[in-house]
Amino acid sequence: MTISAISSSSAGSASSGAGAASRIQQLQRQIKDATNELKEVANSDADAKTKEQRAQLLQTKIQMLQAQIEALQNQQAQQAQQAAQRGTEAVQPKQEEAVQSRSRSNPGQGGLGGLLDEYA
Repeated sequence: MTISAISSSSAGSASSGAGAASRIQQLQRQIKDATNELKEVANSDADAKTKEQRAQLLQTKIQMLQAQIEALQNQQAQQAQQAAQRGTEAVQPKQEEAVQSRSRSNPGQGGLGGLLDEYA
């Protein structure tokens, strides 16, 4: 039962991670478009004040897009860290169960008390 819960939550993280990757690509395209538009503004025949205002607007837009990409990347990293942590938590109880079952099956040799008896 635990395994299916972990699998479904991992699948959910993977799909949201794929959505974030797709969104990052969209934002990168928008940055590229804004950068090209910025070059066009610099080469346009508009007056200096209009060019400056338009360039400032595009630079602000690029900065906002970059901030969105950074936020999505941080979100992806956090999700990956949480998924890794969930994977570690799922494995740990199984390892503890294995140690306990070995101790129960070989009481003379398992656990710390068994080792102390052997060397005493």
